Formats: sequence, C-alpha cells, structure tokens
Amino acid sequence: MNYQVNVDLVIEKLLQLKQNTSLNEQSIKEKEILGIIEFSRHIFLEQEVFLELKSPIKICGDIHGQFFDLLQLFEIGGFPPTSNYLFLGDYVGLYKYNIHVWKAFSDCFNVLPFAAIIENKIFCVHGGLSRSLISLNQIRSIIRPTEVKDNGLLCDLLWSDPNAENDEYGFNQRGISCTFGKKIVLEFCKKNDIDLICRAHQVVENGFEFFADNKLITIFSAPQYCQNFDNYGAIMTIDKQLSCQFNVYYLIYLFFFYQ
Repeated sequence: MNYQVNVDLVIEKLLQLKQNTSLNEQSIKEKEILGIIEFSRHIFLEQEVFLELKSPIKICGDIHGQFFDLLQLFEIGGFPPTSNYLFLGDYVGLYKYNIHVWKAFSDCFNVLPFAAIIENKIFCVHGGLSRSLISLNQIRSIIRPTEVKDNGLLCDLLWSDPNAENDEYGFNQRGISCTFGKKIVLEFCKKNDIDLICRAHQVVENGFEFFADNKLITIFSAPQYCQNFDNYGAIMTIDKQLSCQFNVYYLIYLFFFYQ
C-alpha cells in the first residue's frame, strides 16, 4: 500500500516532542509511521547490502526506542546532515502501536544493509563473527529481502557475542547463534586486514567496551536501558585518521567526553 507522508513535517513533529509537553509519542499517527517505513524501505534497497563508508563518521549502538536519548545523542554529535552516523541495530520499541506497525517494521528491517566497512579497515555489524564467514564477499552476495534463520551466517552477524572464557566458537546462552573468542577475532582481523571490529547487541556499563587486545569494541547507546540497568550510553567518532573518540552520556542532560 502506498502511504503518502510529508517526511519533513513528521520530523518536525518528532523534534517538538521534547519542547511541547502537550504532545506525546501518540501524536505521530499510525499512517505517518507506515509512510515513513515505506519511504525508508525504498532508500535501504537503493543501498548496498554491505555498506562501504568513508570517515569521519559517528558509530552508535542499540537505541531500543529510547527516543529522547536519541535526541540527546544528536545534540551531542550534531544533527544529520551536519554529522554522518552509522547505527548498528536494535532501533525501536513497539509497545505503543499494534501488530500492523510491528509487521511493517519487520518487513523494512528485512531489507536493511547487514554490515558495513569504514575505509576498508573498520568492520561494523550488529552482533559479531560467524564460523560461516569465509570471505567478506559472502555478505555482498546476500539477497534482500530476507528473513533471518535460526542459524548460519546472517543469524551470527546479527546475534553472536564475544566470550572472554573461550578462544574459539562456542554455545551462546541466548539460545541462538554462537559466541566467539579472542583467537577468532585476531584471526579474522589478520586475514581481512581489519584494524577494528565494531559491534553492538550487548549492554555494557560504560557505553563502550574493548575486547581481544582492542581489536573489537562493543558500543551501546541506550543509557539506563529500559530503566532496568545503570549503564551509560556512548557514541564513537571516527576521524579521518581513523582514530576513535567517545562521547559518553547517562541522563538526557548530562554527558562526558573520553578520548
């Protein structure tokens, strides 16, 4: 179905939510959401399944629908198009609408790019590595739309996790995908001439956390996740020299800078 929507007007309404207490999330109508989803789906399909990006760029981890923290993130890092961003996944919470909106989001997510590489040196993915990943060209060959199976390459790219207790691949207590250890990370980076693997998918206390001799980093951008965790959120900025800086924030009015 073709939903006509004024994208700029919806963005303006979203930005007003923080300033106008008479508005709330439900001020964005279902038809407008579906229109934005449809509009976005066409844009994603115009992009490659494996994005090849340039620096400088800002990398963000999970947001999980924490909208006001997203606004704070943009206030810290600069609103697009002033700054370029790569978000690594887990974007929305879906409790406020209905199954129709959930299905539309799911259909849209099935056409998203599944990985990215920055200046051929920084490999970015939501989850992590896979024993099925022999060559990066395998990612380029993924046909969209596609639904994620319970195992295999795409499942692992989205849902695998690093594990400091096992150097190899292992069982994941999530009940899906796998874990991978330091040895796997170092071998992957050496084989593919990668300086850093950047991923999300896990809450980390300080908003970012290094692993495997600083060859892998987890970024998480939803502070006080679901109001059940006492974690910071973080943004990683990659400059033209491919050095990394971090903005770390906690409450929506407070942030610290790390380098």
